[in-house]
Amino acid sequence: MKKIFTFATCAMLAAAAWADVVTLNLDAPLNPTTIEYGANGVWTGCYNDVDYTWLEFGAQGGEFMLSHLIDGEGASWGGYYWDGFTPAIGGDQTDYGQPGNSASWTTNFSGCMAGGGCVINEDGSVTADPDMPYLVAYYSSWAMEGPSNQVMFVSEGNGMLFEPVGVYVCNHPWPYYGCVHGDGMARPFEEGDYFELIAHGVKADRSETTVSMNLIEYTNGTLIAANDWTFFDLSGLGKVESVYFTLNSTDTGDYGMNTASYFCMDKFQVNTTPVPTAINEVESENAVTGVKYVNMAGMTSDKPFDGVNVVVTTYSNGTTTTAKVIK
Repeated sequence: MKKIFTFATCAMLAAAAWADVVTLNLDAPLNPTTIEYGANGVWTGCYNDVDYTWLEFGAQGGEFMLSHLIDGEGASWGGYYWDGFTPAIGGDQTDYGQPGNSASWTTNFSGCMAGGGCVINEDGSVTADPDMPYLVAYYSSWAMEGPSNQVMFVSEGNGMLFEPVGVYVCNHPWPYYGCVHGDGMARPFEEGDYFELIAHGVKADRSETTVSMNLIEYTNGTLIAANDWTFFDLSGLGKVESVYFTLNSTDTGDYGMNTASYFCMDKFQVNTTPVPTAINEVESENAVTGVKYVNMAGMTSDKPFDGVNVVVTTYSNGTTTTAKVIK
């Protein structure tokens, strides 16, 4: 059974106004500290499954965390496989497939049907810039350590909950062209077919809410595709600890979807839950009664794990504080 990743939460995260909307900025990397791109537009660290099981980006009042090679060391199979999110640039819209053949896609996966990173203009219009980065997402239904396309926002101090606002998404060329003419595994779409993106919000009690949209659908004799940056409203998920994405297609076989399970994403937006002052001002007479460490797989321990930890400290008056540390 897959693990649904969740943080231990504070007992008093209520009664505070939402902060301003915070937007994921791919030009503010924390882990890795810099992002370099190869000639094919792919992040050069894509297959590093030791240092980059999670990618981190700075933001106002906190940081975004995105899963990448969630199963950790060995998950890239020596540089042949990746999952989760990976940065890319260039906006390549080339069709590398041929009817009945998908081999060329495995080394040309940096594409984006919008033609580049998402630009939100002052007048509210949205365009694409090939010189701006974006995220290519690959959904794996086989990941063991958690959902392979997972986004979290950790605010400074101990704010672990956030309210998703929305995100801009568009088609990746591989599934798009596969739905047009097939690719060796996928067949061309026909009337009634669809390729669906589903966002799951994981709440503090581990219950989930979902919202969805079709990236591609064939209706009334026409193939309709979200090939420009399209806003995906996530507000229906409510206050959550994390969001993860799955994909669904009407073109399925004995081993799951035949449609290539990729999409592109940019400008993930959240409202954060500010930390109530009362939690930060723990009175001195309240002794520490327990300290637990939570790693990125949702495991807990009395000792810190290697890598990223959320430290949950419990006091004698029943209050808790959390902090993020890296060992």
